[in-house]
Amino acid sequence: MVRNMRKEQAAETRENLLEAAKSLFAEKGYHGTPVRAINRKINKGDGILYHYFPGGKREILTVLLKENFEYRRSEIRRTLQTIEAMNLRRALLTISTRMHELFMDDVELMKILFRENHVLDLDETTQLSNLIQEQVLLFADFLRKSHAKGEIKEMNFILAARQFLTMIMQSTIGPVIGINIIEDVNIDTYHEQMVDFTCDLWKNP
Repeated sequence: MVRNMRKEQAAETRENLLEAAKSLFAEKGYHGTPVRAINRKINKGDGILYHYFPGGKREILTVLLKENFEYRRSEIRRTLQTIEAMNLRRALLTISTRMHELFMDDVELMKILFRENHVLDLDETTQLSNLIQEQVLLFADFLRKSHAKGEIKEMNFILAARQFLTMIMQSTIGPVIGINIIEDVNIDTYHEQMVDFTCDLWKNP
């Protein structure tokens, strides 16, 4: 029991360090956040971060991104699996809503990706590129199946997938960079308008 309690406490401390670092990186920037500030944010001594992350704050950033990419990859795959039996309009609404939720549930990490992209190493940028490309390919495959069912016309499915996913990203980038890209439209209304426009654009003549 004591051993289990220690494991739970260690896991909690590790998670607290990750959350504290993410919050500070988003607020003050990676270079503007000293290791001491992360330790103090969770009321721990100066050596605690290196105990859990020997590579310091650079290792913390790597772990934050890796775990985030893995979570989003699995959630996007799950979403694309659930829409197989849906009609086109409902499927597009489901995709747009879920992807918006996935990015907006962690605005702090989005801010880090936008502001600290120069800090990322080759492996991390490759992971991010692969995640985006995987989304495009999976969605394009869904569009091919929709075409086979007669729901949409023949087109360049890769470009169509990129176009639709880009429109979704417009609703998530604004809050991160502080610019209202989609004007004063309610987000649900925006998704409805975007999906209806897309369905009309893609429908068979």
